[in-house]
Formats: sequence, C-alpha cells, structure tokens
Amino acid sequence: MVHPAWYMAGLLTFGAMNTLCTKLTLLTKSEDLDGEMEMFSKPWFAVYRMFQGMSFVLIFHVIRECLNSRKRKVEGYNSLDEQPASVKSYFMVAVPALLDLLGTAATTVGLIYIDASVWQMLRGSMVVFATLFSVFVLKRKMPFQRWLGVGICTAAIAVVGYANMMQTHEGHGVKQKDSSMALFGMAMVILGQMVQGSQVVVEEVLMKNVQVPPLMIVGMEGVWGVLFMFLVVFPILGVLPGDDYGGCVESLKNDVAMVQNSKDLQILILAYLFSVFTFNISGMMVTYSLSAVHRTMLEATRTAVVWAMDLLIHQMWPSSPYGETWSSWSWLQLFGFAMLVVGQATYSNLITWGMKQTVVPAGKPSPFMDPGSPVVSPGMSIMSSPKAQLELGVDLAVEDFELVGGDA
Repeated sequence: MVHPAWYMAGLLTFGAMNTLCTKLTLLTKSEDLDGEMEMFSKPWFAVYRMFQGMSFVLIFHVIRECLNSRKRKVEGYNSLDEQPASVKSYFMVAVPALLDLLGTAATTVGLIYIDASVWQMLRGSMVVFATLFSVFVLKRKMPFQRWLGVGICTAAIAVVGYANMMQTHEGHGVKQKDSSMALFGMAMVILGQMVQGSQVVVEEVLMKNVQVPPLMIVGMEGVWGVLFMFLVVFPILGVLPGDDYGGCVESLKNDVAMVQNSKDLQILILAYLFSVFTFNISGMMVTYSLSAVHRTMLEATRTAVVWAMDLLIHQMWPSSPYGETWSSWSWLQLFGFAMLVVGQATYSNLITWGMKQTVVPAGKPSPFMDPGSPVVSPGMSIMSSPKAQLELGVDLAVEDFELVGGDA
C-alpha cells in the first residue's frame, strides 16, 4: 500500500510542473515555416496537449479494471458495481470536455500576458464560480462560513490582480509593459475559471446518477477533447483570419513544424504530457485518501512552489525571458496570496472563526480499489466531478450536511 505522502508529493510536484512547463513552452522560440524565429505562443496547441495527457489516464484505468476483474474472478466476487459503464455515459462526458476545452483555452491565452504565479493565484477564482453555480443551479445550501470563504477569496483575487497591474505598469513581471494586455490576460483567466466552474456543476449533474469511475471520466474527457481539437477547433482556426502562418488564427501545420525544429519544445512537451498524466493519478489518490483540507493546503503550496521557481529562475539567469522579478508590489501580491489561502481554509473549515463546522456525509470507495472492498476513507471528497476533485482544492456544499461544534 503506497503511503498517502507519496501521492501528496506527486500532486504538488507535477501540479507545479504543469504550470511551469506550460509557461516555458509559450515563451520558447523556434523556427516557423517562414524560416523566422518566433515564440511558441500557441494556446490552442497547449489545450490539445492537455487533452492528450488526460487521455493517457484511460490506459491506466483499463489496466486497473483488468486487474480488478481478474481478482473478482479468483475471489468469486459479484456486485452491482461490476456493471460496465453504459455507452450513454461515454457520450455524456463530451459535454464537460467541451467546457474544459473552452475554459483551458481562455486561461492559456491569459498565461501569455501574465506571470505564472499570478496565473496560478487567479485560478483560485474557480471556487467562487463553482460555488455560485452550485447554489443557483444545483440549489444546494450554503452555510455562512462558506460564503465568508468565498468573499475572502474574491477580495484576494482583486488584490492579486491589482498588484499585477501595478507591477506591469512599472515594467516588472512578464516581458511586456502594456498594462492593458495584463488586464486582458487576467480577464481571460477569470473567464476561463468561470467556464470551468460551470464544468464542475455539469459533471455533478451528469454523473449524479451514473456510476462511472472518475479516472474513466478524466480519460474520456481527454479523448473527446482530442477529437474536438482535430475535427472542429483546428480546422476552424485554420480558416479564420489571424497573424499566424498562412494568415490564420493558429496553423496546426506551423505548430508541428516549430515543435520539430526545437529540441527544447520537444522536451517541454514530453515533460508536460508525463506531468499531466501523473498529476491526474496523484490527484485522484489524494482526493480519495485525504480530506479537502489537505487539498487546500496542497493547492496553496503548489502556488508557492510555482512562484518560488519563477523568482529563482530570474535570480539565477536575470537576462532570461523566463521567471519574474521581486518588486515592491510583490509584497501586495504576497498579501493577496495569503488572503487566498485563508479564504480557502475558511471554506474548508480549517479556520472556523468560532462558527459551527460543516460535516459532510461519508464518501465512496477509492476508484483504485476493487469495487468489493468495504474500505472507505472518512475524509474523502463527496464531489462526483473530477474537475472539482483535482483543481478546486475544496469540497462544495452538498445537499445533506449537519453543523457541529463552535458557537452559534
């Protein structure tokens, strides 16, 4: 049995690696089909890479299912949980996959114009949108403490955004000084988080009455995403007028050529694919082994690691286009980051402020266990949405909860 600490280390390491590899890829130069050197600022190709990495999870799921099936036959176990997923469920996953495509594209566009640390912090806004959708669409109850957490997170996002604007205006941060583009980048990230917040709710609605292993959902979303990219998105991008090769928005032919012409890009892309695959596996194990409180702290640590790595890169290679500087406005960004951690900790009941705590019902067995296993982690997430389990870092309000402890 693998110790949960290894899964936590995997989630932290590969989660930070996802962000850093994406940012480094967007800033890496390569020769295009015109024979000119340009940065690989290709957000849609980045979306395709993400789905490609997610689709590999399906291989892991199939292997685990084969091993579990063999175990059931040997032990003579029979259960309703052994029933295979319906064909309908495979098509239902296409809906959240489309939302993930749109949300990831928006956030990746935003990453081009802002620092990786700011991007990572702004992604904390997904809990705000997911909560609002959960309350107004799923009609779930929300105790005051969770609303307080949402309010603190919202204020934290505003502080981080203001600090980034001022840093950009003074010439710090990413290698451009146009504060309007920084504002556009942050707006795209927040828009992407709003779309992905809706994805969490859609996954909850679609999967509520369908027993589908979370890893299968992640893998099938990857497969659907790859199909959407090749059959719909890339053909449309290839005919829409833009600044890429051939006068289009983004040329897949040019993207492939630039990757072929750069060893650095090839290494970064392979590292990213491995990172996305491992991050999803580690994330699911953390979800089903530990509580949302642990995931809240892990997400905060992941952001700190990304920021520290960016600062270290600039410190060691000041002339490098990668990394970011520490300026007077970084202190305000640090304060906003601390607020974000406090907000998420408040949402997760790690900080109660003397109020009653929300206790959620027990969850469900680990997707890595044989369905016949009676072992259930008491602290695991009750969310059905893999997006929520992997990236929210907190559990949304549920339909049935009780309040215990604290003062009224």
